[in-house]
Amino acid sequence: MVRKNADAFTIQIVGVGGQGALTVSKAIGNAAMKKDLAIIISEIHGMAQRGGVVQTTIRLGKTVSPLPFASDMTILLGMEPLEIYRAREQITSETVVVFSEDPIRPVSVSSGGSPYPDVKEIIEEVRGKAQCVYHLSAREKAKLSGNDKTTNIVMLGAIMGTGVLPFTREEMRESVSVSVPKRALEANLKAFDLGYEAVHGSCR
Repeated sequence: MVRKNADAFTIQIVGVGGQGALTVSKAIGNAAMKKDLAIIISEIHGMAQRGGVVQTTIRLGKTVSPLPFASDMTILLGMEPLEIYRAREQITSETVVVFSEDPIRPVSVSSGGSPYPDVKEIIEEVRGKAQCVYHLSAREKAKLSGNDKTTNIVMLGAIMGTGVLPFTREEMRESVSVSVPKRALEANLKAFDLGYEAVHGSCR
């Protein structure tokens, strides 16, 4: 896949509160600053408690706005499948889509008000829009790391595994080392590696 602008990278992260999207942004920001790469991060938060919608846009390199443009969306990272579904209209054929298959059902669904979309149908719809789609269970990988709270770092590893971003695997691992609590460093680095290895290679 040939990108239109190899000097600019846009990562949009969608998920819900409590999933650690801000830590992912922090790690990417630290890596960018160490590499002297221009970066702009903008965030939209829902309700503070777990379950509120969170959207973060990271623009790296040559950019003029903190907001994403559909035509130059490099990576759409979904921490939760329903949020990928909500963001589906932003996907172009050149967008690399990476998302966790693990649902976190909002109150409207868990209380019986609305049905949760079938995850398989979400996967098929996204595949119909983008050439390069990766999906995995971040929850399962986090458990393998020894700390089930590392799902966000699993997903950071996954987007690095696509090979699209202007960082090496070791550069981002080093950034993870200074972005997470020291007491959980070993588990986070393992989570990163598990996410990376889950998607490293050709698109599915």
